[in-house]
Amino acid sequence: MNDDGQWVETEAADDKGVARLKWLLPVVIIAGGIAVMGGMILAKKAPERTVAVERGQFVETAPVVRAEGRAHIVTHGTVTPFRQMGLVPRVSGYVETDNLEPGRFFAKDAVLFTLDTEDYRLAAVKAQAQVVQAELFLEEIRSKAASARLEWARMPGREAMTPSPLLLYEPQMAAAEAQLQGVRADLTARRLDIRRCTVTAPFDCRVLAETLAPGQFVSQGMTVASLLGTGHMDVVVPVTAEELAWVAMDRAEVVVRARSGGDSPTWKGRLVRRLADVDADGRMAKLLIRVADPYAHDAHFLMPHMYVAVDILGREMANALAVPFEALVDGAQVYVLSPEKTLDVREVTVVRRQREQVLVSGELSEGERVITSGVAGAAPGMRLRQWEP
Repeated sequence: MNDDGQWVETEAADDKGVARLKWLLPVVIIAGGIAVMGGMILAKKAPERTVAVERGQFVETAPVVRAEGRAHIVTHGTVTPFRQMGLVPRVSGYVETDNLEPGRFFAKDAVLFTLDTEDYRLAAVKAQAQVVQAELFLEEIRSKAASARLEWARMPGREAMTPSPLLLYEPQMAAAEAQLQGVRADLTARRLDIRRCTVTAPFDCRVLAETLAPGQFVSQGMTVASLLGTGHMDVVVPVTAEELAWVAMDRAEVVVRARSGGDSPTWKGRLVRRLADVDADGRMAKLLIRVADPYAHDAHFLMPHMYVAVDILGREMANALAVPFEALVDGAQVYVLSPEKTLDVREVTVVRRQREQVLVSGELSEGERVITSGVAGAAPGMRLRQWEP
């Protein structure tokens, strides 16, 4: 071979070596990777086996406490008049003076208005004259009767006869005495009419409305004003049957509170009685509370139709346990966190519901902890954990 042929053969051999390297190198890399992976797998330790422990749901609890003191009933009521009346004159006449003004206060026996008395004064003068005439006539009859008895006593043979009553003026004297009593009664009536021309307040009152004016003619029996008694005011309070059982009618302590702006004036009340009917809306019993001196506060009064808050201290709460409202389940059960941190279901009876707690009796003991938060999938004996804030 010449020099040129040898060069060509050497170049072809190099090309074959490069091609062999291209397919051999990936095989070597894959085999090395498999060997390394196998070594790592053989060198890895198996994980240790552990037992899962059920720790339970988090729950919030509250202690069961014994209810103490007296039942506190918080409710509302409507103020109603203790005494309200229409003012009606008992005589007719023209108004002479008028002191009535809506909203004005009057003490008992204060003059409200007066009527003209001239006609009644003249009638009294006539009645007085009739009394004098009747007295004179009675004296004449008495004189005649005395003379008749004297003549009868002097009459011979009177022992065998019975004198006639007319002869002795007995019927005439009885008629004269009756006539005198009649005219005297008429005089008393005329004088009474004069006094009735001055109309006074029958009790401590306030004028609600009036229709009088000086010179106006008013008739007997005509309503001329409306008066509201100011000595007392009543409050009608609806209560449920559950609350009524805790009200001690003879020793309940009552406080009536009226809210006016930022102030809350209070009055002491007295529980008078339970009314005979029930509330038309809620079908609840109604209590009548009486408040003395409803105008005691200078700027705040108890007036009809006002809506007021009422606090009543009732009977002693004996043998009752108190739990939060949130602890009551379906109105008849509570969930208890047992000392073993498990859920225990107890049956209870609701004795009374108060503003922030409920009084119950049943399978509960003072000091136990009732669950106040929700329990998902609640079942007796399930594990629980108490939430510690």
